[in-house]
Amino acid sequence: MHIASGYAHGPRPTPQVAIAAVSAAMARGGLSQAGSIYLFLSMHFQHDISNCLRAVTQVTGSFDIFGASAAGVFSDQDWSLDAPAAAALVLPAQMQRPSSSDYFSLAAPNAINSQWLNQGGRRFGGIAGDATGQGAYAIWQQGRAHTGFIQTPLTPRDIIVSQGFQALSPFYTITASNGLMLDRLEQQPAYLTLKPWLKQYPLHHLMAGLNDGTHTTWIPVIGVDERKQSVMLAHAAPAAMQLCWGHFDSPSASHDLGLQLMRRLAGKPQPKWALVISGHRRVIAGNGLHEPDWSAIRSALPGVPFAGFYGNGQIVPLAKSNQIVDNSVVIALFD
Repeated sequence: MHIASGYAHGPRPTPQVAIAAVSAAMARGGLSQAGSIYLFLSMHFQHDISNCLRAVTQVTGSFDIFGASAAGVFSDQDWSLDAPAAAALVLPAQMQRPSSSDYFSLAAPNAINSQWLNQGGRRFGGIAGDATGQGAYAIWQQGRAHTGFIQTPLTPRDIIVSQGFQALSPFYTITASNGLMLDRLEQQPAYLTLKPWLKQYPLHHLMAGLNDGTHTTWIPVIGVDERKQSVMLAHAAPAAMQLCWGHFDSPSASHDLGLQLMRRLAGKPQPKWALVISGHRRVIAGNGLHEPDWSAIRSALPGVPFAGFYGNGQIVPLAKSNQIVDNSVVIALFD
């Protein structure tokens, strides 16, 4: 008996699809009884979440079901971004999880705040929903839907974060900002410093890199106000911080992910299982036929069961604090 993953999809978002994913995992792991279940559903299931969770509990006998809905889901078997699909990791009922100061954390888009994010312990996970933050979403714990955020103690042997952004400009000092609106950089209108890159890249590929002196955090560019010569960002950018413009490049990002995995796994035994949270924006930047990040993870972790989802943001431990990032992949490896 061992930890295993399962994946299923169907023409309609019914509880049978969720049951199929969990049952496939139990069969692959030789499990007659399920312990903890990490279940991820595509947003097609939004109006039937309670029935899905109830059905999985009835089939497995486990109430310990933790997960979220998102734009798409995946396991080591397959991935989906546009069809009703479910992915699951099932742990044996006999498996004991030691107490931990690390937490696998999931949140609704409207529940992101620094208070719970940094209330103690290291956190990794993701934000439910899609890249807009407006789409349907749900999170659940102990087999029941929740609002806000959820967390469960879980200690990975390693956490790998691949952001995959490339700087386009030098760093500027922010000289004027107002909430999400970035007004001036080095006393220049912020829009004018971004304008050359808008001619080369789609707006949704452009990012702002905020540097606090030790680490650069990348946040999405949401829009521009040509009349006011301002730029809207996904998060506030305080005056006096350093900022550069950058972009997401899908081939480079996947290559970076593969290199990081090789470096972190070198000379070490393969993990027993993994949880992976990726970004909706990241996968739609590809050609729609192939998922290079998924392929990179499968190549680096042959035979290792994993599951996760394409969400609205990733929760990662960076620069001595827990942060929300976007267009990134976070991989938690477990022994």
